[in-house]
Amino acid sequence: MAKVTRLTLDSSGGLERRRLHLREISDDADAPLETVGQDLRKARQRKGEDLAHISAILKIRKDHLDALEESNFGALPGRAYMIGFVRTYAEYLGLDAAACVERLKTEIAGRGDNREGTVQMSSPRERWLPPGGIVFAILLGLAVAYGAYYLFVSVNRLGAEPVTPVPARLAAQAGLTPNPPAPPATPPIAQAAATPAPVADPPAPAPAAPAAAPLPEGHKYGAQNVNSRITLVAHKPARATVLGADKRLFLDRILQPGDSYVVPNIAGLTLSTTDGGALELLLDGNAAGYAGKEGAESQSLSLNPQDVAEREAHG
Repeated sequence: MAKVTRLTLDSSGGLERRRLHLREISDDADAPLETVGQDLRKARQRKGEDLAHISAILKIRKDHLDALEESNFGALPGRAYMIGFVRTYAEYLGLDAAACVERLKTEIAGRGDNREGTVQMSSPRERWLPPGGIVFAILLGLAVAYGAYYLFVSVNRLGAEPVTPVPARLAAQAGLTPNPPAPPATPPIAQAAATPAPVADPPAPAPAAPAAAPLPEGHKYGAQNVNSRITLVAHKPARATVLGADKRLFLDRILQPGDSYVVPNIAGLTLSTTDGGALELLLDGNAAGYAGKEGAESQSLSLNPQDVAEREAHG
């Protein structure tokens, strides 16, 4: 009779090969085969360790190790985690990790086939609603929506209907005095057109500037200076001092209103006065401004015709 080879785990965790006669196999056919979880439990018990101690070392939860030993694959996270747990657990216990992983895959595949065989398909009759029920639900929803819309329109229509006023005859019999109708409101534009705009008073004429009083006939100083281009005219009392480039004194007196001084045609002359606004300068007989600001002193003002012309041009 033919013989076959049987693989089992020895006491050291390795695979033990044993050739069995078919008669021995037939005798052991009814004996249940050990799972990977049972082998892991036996190996742990031989080492005399408990699951809590191994869980702390391997960093694997105790309930996961217990599920491996019980072959309760449904309590484990997934296939990849189960293979990793078995490999780590087997290596720690000194078993052949690769052989344990292969046996685990076989057990998982067997259980998967059994689970797939027990899947039941629901019959087409087990639907939530029959086709007629779906149509009825749609019609019911449309009816509810229409009813809500009709109610909304009716309420608005009732609220918008005007109240008919009480006839005058009935009001007189009931002793009620009807309120007179309010006059129509006049548009703002019509009111503005009906109300005449006030006539504005004509603007008052601006007061005329007082005419400058003519200067009195005063003294004319420096009349001997022929070919002169600059003349000083006093409008108010002020001291006038005219010096030459060599500090030569040409004029030093108080000029009264109407007095004038014909400046000699010499380069380098300067004018100093106690009131710049009192002395007017004439260039070639034309007004060329004043010697300074009114009430302010002016010192060493150039009397060269070119300088006077430039001051007049620049204001």
